[in-house]
Amino acid sequence: MTTQTVETGRIQTVRSIRTGGWPGLLRRRGLIFTIIDFAVIIAIWHIAVVNLELVNRVFLPAPIDVVLGFGQLADAGLLWSNMAYSAITWSIGFTLGIIAGIVIGLAVGSMHVAYKLVMPLMWAAWATPLVAIQPIIGVWFGFGMTPNIVLVFLSTAIPISLNTVAGVSGVNPSLLRAATVYGASTWTAYLKVRLPWTAPYIVGGIRLAIPTSLIGLLIGEMVSSPSGMGSLIVTSLARFRTNQAFSAIVFFILVSVLLVWIADSFEKRAGKWREVTAR
Repeated sequence: MTTQTVETGRIQTVRSIRTGGWPGLLRRRGLIFTIIDFAVIIAIWHIAVVNLELVNRVFLPAPIDVVLGFGQLADAGLLWSNMAYSAITWSIGFTLGIIAGIVIGLAVGSMHVAYKLVMPLMWAAWATPLVAIQPIIGVWFGFGMTPNIVLVFLSTAIPISLNTVAGVSGVNPSLLRAATVYGASTWTAYLKVRLPWTAPYIVGGIRLAIPTSLIGLLIGEMVSSPSGMGSLIVTSLARFRTNQAFSAIVFFILVSVLLVWIADSFEKRAGKWREVTAR
């Protein structure tokens, strides 16, 4: 083997590590560590409830009880109907919240006067807990799906609009100057520079809005809804079927983690061009 062949092999190895080797390895290790974390939590939970009997299983069911709770809810026809009700409510509120959040964020971030006037109100709305405004929304919109859609809408639109404002107002000035030098109009610079720069912020806002919107949905359904996963949790607890209540809670957690993971993947793809520019 010649010296040139050895050097070529080294270069290819370094390139493979830089392009995909280490990130792929880190992703696999992250998945392994996540699985280990869940396994440890479940093991401690099982030992504390089943072996040591530190907590009565009526109040804190064992992991196997939670698994059986899914089957009980499915057999009774309660799981899929309440799941569908929650999915419809969340989809409507989340979609409307995304549209409103992006439009408001782009408008406020692009106009200095609007930024000064609206941003304090947006931060105040973000700091307001949903639990505090839920009774008011219930009085305004009644009992049923509508107040829950409003809660999901608010908990979606506010974080997305705040992130969008941060993206629009924080665009690199050198990019705008370069676009102007090359003859781009204000509108062209907005479309070609500001919007691509803001895209990762918008996706990041959507990722942040997923758990907050699910919390808003859960709060609304637990208080003022005849159906839905939140209503199912309250009903199960009232009947001391805590394993079924925990099944619904675990379902909410899994859905939230899955949706955040999907949004995180989109956020990384949306920001790749900035990483290339930085290099």
